[in-house]
Amino acid sequence: MILQTQTKVSWRAFVLSALVCGSLYSCKESKDSVAASGKASVNIQLLGVENPIVTTKKAGKGGNATGTAQTVVVPLTNSSSFEATLTNEPSVTSGNLLRASSGSRAAVTEERTPLAANIKYKIVVYNAEGDYVTEKTYTNTVDNTTAIALDAGQTYTFVAYSVNSTATVPAVTAQADIANASLDNISADLMYFKKDLAVQPGDNNLAVVLKHQYSEVTTNLSMATEMTGAITSLVSPTIDPTHPSANLKLADGTITVNGNTTSTAVQFPALGAGLRSVSSNPTLLIHPGATNGVFSFGSITIDGETKNNVSVAGLKIVPGQRYNLNLNFKTCTQPVTGGADLNWSYPASGSGAVVDGTAQPAGYVVTKDLTAPGADYGFVFDIQQLDNSFNMEVNGVKLATQEIQFEAGIAIAPRNVQFADGSLYGGTNTEGGTVPQVYSLTGTSANPVIRVVISRSGEVSMYGSKANGGELYPLVLTQGSFNTVPWSSTTNNVKITQVVQGATKMVGAGSGRKKVACTQ
Repeated sequence: MILQTQTKVSWRAFVLSALVCGSLYSCKESKDSVAASGKASVNIQLLGVENPIVTTKKAGKGGNATGTAQTVVVPLTNSSSFEATLTNEPSVTSGNLLRASSGSRAAVTEERTPLAANIKYKIVVYNAEGDYVTEKTYTNTVDNTTAIALDAGQTYTFVAYSVNSTATVPAVTAQADIANASLDNISADLMYFKKDLAVQPGDNNLAVVLKHQYSEVTTNLSMATEMTGAITSLVSPTIDPTHPSANLKLADGTITVNGNTTSTAVQFPALGAGLRSVSSNPTLLIHPGATNGVFSFGSITIDGETKNNVSVAGLKIVPGQRYNLNLNFKTCTQPVTGGADLNWSYPASGSGAVVDGTAQPAGYVVTKDLTAPGADYGFVFDIQQLDNSFNMEVNGVKLATQEIQFEAGIAIAPRNVQFADGSLYGGTNTEGGTVPQVYSLTGTSANPVIRVVISRSGEVSMYGSKANGGELYPLVLTQGSFNTVPWSSTTNNVKITQVVQGATKMVGAGSGRKKVACTQ
């Protein structure tokens, strides 16, 4: 019995040993056969597109730019100007920021963004001797996983390129030899990548990161909240210098420009009846090195005034980088009443409030009268604290057809204000998170919670902040409407009113505005 058991154990051990050895031999034979066959595949992993960002010292107003932000103030008319800022700081929607250099006067980072869906790009492969081997055209997000079959044990040079197009990718000139191969007469958004890879048997992965070879500038025009009117005409906006096209050597990415330097048109959308802010399509600039760019208008009409031959010069534009050129227009004014302060805070008394020691019912109207003599540029009313509605009268005409209410759930005056982007006080912020109730916010003289602007023609616009002392965003009425009020360039009577609805508070200042010569 004992002998039989030992025999069974020995037999089982022999069988297990044979299976293990067979398996190991099979694995070795499989690897050896792959290596012997010389088969290999290279999988392309497109990681995105990178743009270099050089960060040094920021230039001050009117100074020469030495870093990512280049700022200068440009006179427009005697009483208006605009601040031009060129920046290549990372975009809000950017992906990973890869630190490439730090600790020096000029730190360099890389902003990586995804290549758009359906953009075509090509991979061209050369062997160690520089001879053409094969190529493959890919469509991003469609066939990125298709591998390239090559011989194992060899080192290859991989060149990837694209012109950011869903329709085409250009052919290589003289592609037989990488030393002579080039992309010629490229006038579109050229992107390029090159890497050597020693290919092993089986699967290999090649990480591809394309880089822009030309510059791109998006021009953004905006009007300061204190400025009235709109941008109604843009004639012949251009930027320079650029060249018609360029050639790129596949071997090292060297760029050779074609033709003479020229300017290129900057394309803006239609302005319609007028816009207070507008952005151009990205403008491509083809040039071989850092250059002093010039942005120009043939003419611009803004706030009813036309200025011809407006330009911004000295823009430091580096090949391969993406820029925003921001032009913020303003009119130079001064208050003509010295700024009349409003400051009251009345505690609740039931549904009413105690006003100056006397209990007043809901619906009681608190008032403050102001006079704005000689205000030829309208009126600005800044509210730093508010609980939680108001209205105004200008020369006897109400600012709005009903109380301007910021809080929901007030029976006497329903909420009728929201941000133009759909955000709500005490509700959702379309940029993320929520916006506090208006009575929970505190502004400053420069950045109030609410700003009302009445133009010299009596048109009304209103702005609000989403945070304490924050940026001002356009506000719109969801019920009722703003009236066009009668504004005079001589004398104007302004009455600030606030309907009592429980606790009632207002801290603010209003003043007429008069155009003056800009001091910049």
